[in-house]
Amino acid sequence: MKKLNEWNIQDNFCIAEVDEFPNELYRTQLNENLMNEYPMLPWRSQLDDIETEKVKKLKEKVKDKYELRLALLNEEELVGWTYGWQEVFDHTSFFMGASMVLPKLRRQGLYSKLVEKVLEITKELGFQSVWSSHIMTNNPVIIAKLRLGFTITGFESNVNYGNLVKLTYHHSELRKKATKFRAGAVKESEVLKLLLQS
Repeated sequence: MKKLNEWNIQDNFCIAEVDEFPNELYRTQLNENLMNEYPMLPWRSQLDDIETEKVKKLKEKVKDKYELRLALLNEEELVGWTYGWQEVFDHTSFFMGASMVLPKLRRQGLYSKLVEKVLEITKELGFQSVWSSHIMTNNPVIIAKLRLGFTITGFESNVNYGNLVKLTYHHSELRKKATKFRAGAVKESEVLKLLLQS
């Protein structure tokens, strides 16, 4: 795990942008803290060799997308992380794919610090929006993101994870207003004027 950037956040904690996570530790933390509670349908293991090769080739076609890995470190120990990437169908949108803070360190604002750093970096890079999907009962994460300015922008019944809520953060004030307008806030007249002009 090579550090590309580092930011001290509190006491002995820092957030570091890294090139990769230590694979075994990352997989262990992912499985013990996310997948055990919210298991994913293991569809890939059911593919035959031909389908597996096709899926591998499809993944290769999108390998140049931007990816961001942030490690939450406590005196160099990996105690949390977030991993996300540039969306292929909307290159101005960033998807926060998976995040985790060890249970013993939760409810200390560390997850919010990770999200704030993602928002800072994605804004600097020019991304217009950041979104994520969550199990509908994952209230601590949903509430933390709502407090940071994310809005609920959708629901999904996902075959791999079940019922999900989609949360989106818009860097652009216009997009924030458009989200409110689309949800029924008719006072966002600026958005209505733009829509009528098009």
